[in-house]
Amino acid sequence: MIPLKKRKRMKRQTRLIFSTIFLLVLAFTGCDKKKNEIIIAEQFGIAYAPLTVMKEMHLLEEKLPGISIQWKQFGGPTAIREGMLNGDIDIGFMGPAPVLIGIDNGMPWKFATGISFNEVAIVTDRENIHSLADFTANDRIAILSPACTQHVLLSMLAEAQLGDPHALDNQLISMSHPDATNALLADTEITAHVATPPYLGIELAAGAHAIATGQEIMGQPFTFITGVTTIRFHEEQSAAYDAFLSALEEAIGYINHNMQDAAAMLAPVYEISESELIAQMQYEGTIYSTELAGIEKLGKAMVRMGFIREIPDDEQLYFENAQRVEYEGE
Repeated sequence: MIPLKKRKRMKRQTRLIFSTIFLLVLAFTGCDKKKNEIIIAEQFGIAYAPLTVMKEMHLLEEKLPGISIQWKQFGGPTAIREGMLNGDIDIGFMGPAPVLIGIDNGMPWKFATGISFNEVAIVTDRENIHSLADFTANDRIAILSPACTQHVLLSMLAEAQLGDPHALDNQLISMSHPDATNALLADTEITAHVATPPYLGIELAAGAHAIATGQEIMGQPFTFITGVTTIRFHEEQSAAYDAFLSALEEAIGYINHNMQDAAAMLAPVYEISESELIAQMQYEGTIYSTELAGIEKLGKAMVRMGFIREIPDDEQLYFENAQRVEYEGE
């Protein structure tokens, strides 16, 4: 067991190293960033549907003629953060928890937008598991990565049901959503998955059941997927930043007002039927919106559970045009 004082010193050293590396990276690579290319990073799932609409309809290309738009897809937020850290990614999409952790560690990025209030649930295919108290030491739970939003939500439930937010940390396995779904349904060591649509729907249709949803855990609707960019990109490529937000608004409006047409466009991408896609895109708790809600409430829980030291002020959290929404009790 490492002494408490030594652990605190190690944490301070880690944060210092993180900040130093970031500054060195900016010094040697940031100034060489090409202005004629924008690189956008996303992850898997229907929560990212507005971005797929943007790609399929070439909305950003129309607003930025002559600019090359590159899209990258990753299985979790860690690779996106690292890509933004070394200047390989301009705009990234992920849950709010990794963004808050990055800010807490000195990374100069902020919330620019939300894209979806997306249902998330802790799902298991074991009939005898109905709460976290039913898990044994042999059970494994799939999440995207340590300290991702799914992990934070699971920890909040563990705090409520087990009295210890980190009671299940040693039983977590990092996996992408597609891999986690396959592992859960194949009766491997994975006995639960913190899932989102369409993987949530696939698992429930196969006979699995939800222990709890994200909205139940949070006690309110909340933005599940957010868009972030660095202060450098926001300042040095302001026209591209504004064009991206405008294209995103257009994509979200298209989905919300043309759901049938959007489903016809996206069904081949997600490799499911149009009817199933519509059901998933209208699943309880799923809303496509640029609003940012629940950030502060999630941040308070993260401070309490030791994921971050403090909640930054609004100026550190949001760019000036971010559409922040508060719910009673935040």
